[in-house]
Amino acid sequence: MKVIVGIPSYNNADTIQYVVKQAAEGLKKYFGGGLIVNSDGGSTDGTREVVMKTRVPEGVEVRSTIYKWPIPGKGSAMKEVLEIAKDEGADAIVFVDSDLRSITPEWIYKFAKPLEEGYHFVAPLYLRHKYDGTITNNIAYPMTASLYGYNVRQPIGGDFGISAEIIDVYLKDEEVWKRDVARFGVDIFLTTTAIAEGFRIIQTALGVKIHDPKDPAASLGPMFNQVVGTLFMLMQKYEEKWKNVKELKEVPVFSKMEIVEPEHVNVTLELLEKKSRELFVENEEILKKALSEETFKEVKKALETFDFDDVLWSHVLFDGAIAYKNGILQNVEPLMPLYFAKTADFVKKTKDMTTEEAEKLVLKRAEIFLREKDYLLERWQ
Repeated sequence: MKVIVGIPSYNNADTIQYVVKQAAEGLKKYFGGGLIVNSDGGSTDGTREVVMKTRVPEGVEVRSTIYKWPIPGKGSAMKEVLEIAKDEGADAIVFVDSDLRSITPEWIYKFAKPLEEGYHFVAPLYLRHKYDGTITNNIAYPMTASLYGYNVRQPIGGDFGISAEIIDVYLKDEEVWKRDVARFGVDIFLTTTAIAEGFRIIQTALGVKIHDPKDPAASLGPMFNQVVGTLFMLMQKYEEKWKNVKELKEVPVFSKMEIVEPEHVNVTLELLEKKSRELFVENEEILKKALSEETFKEVKKALETFDFDDVLWSHVLFDGAIAYKNGILQNVEPLMPLYFAKTADFVKKTKDMTTEEAEKLVLKRAEIFLREKDYLLERWQ
């Protein structure tokens, strides 16, 4: 089996050597060798030099390239790897992030082996601290699960296994790569497309994810816009696929998960609340048009105490998707204060919980979204 490991990067000189080393050892140990492609966005910190100087076992080739796609971002880097994989006749591609500190050689096996066994798409399943992955927990996971009916816990995990059969499906629409898919929208695009196009999907248990997490209120703005914008765009493309989905299917898991408490992730509650209130005032007029009258009224009330339940939150996202479809929202930025408010609500409710206890609330959220789906269906047309 010919395996290519793709590592997108931009100014990751501090962390990428470890990732390349682990990936190379995994390729050698489990597949006798293979190709590592570092697709870089024009780093100025010597990332590419670090990659090319990393010592790897015999039989493993390392390339570093600056991607040619005009839109800078993770998606453009991954598109380049997909094209190289197609040219090289690869059987499997494993994508791993360049800031991973928990990757082991086994990760390469755990992503590639299910592809050898006939799966087309492998999503990561890791243990993350309760405050790591707030866009995943509040938006990408409950929306993807409730819309498409597949309980994929990490639809924007960043690390994936992709079979050769699915490459052409990802690459066929040039226009889609001129949007936020070229940036952080790529992860939700890869997962949603695999599900909606009927490919065989599986999750792979990887244990704890340790990377460079971000404080949501301080640095997740662009990612929010790109992920949610892409998610809403795909809802229009695939509406015939999700409209009749009424139940949540469990997705098989490859390998066993070892349960441990992940390392702590900081989140600044005061900043979340402050930004939420300030940005709400700035976007109040457009939100009044985008949300239903009842939802808007409840949101204003929720912002007084930051008690923001999952039913209300599902209505906010469903209303947002409809407003985006109808052109009332040109982009999803006006929804950001409500994402901050929902994150603040989660932080407050889980402050004394372990990650495992908090996880139960996140899983329940997907079920609540599915239960509220009629709210979306009644208004979608």
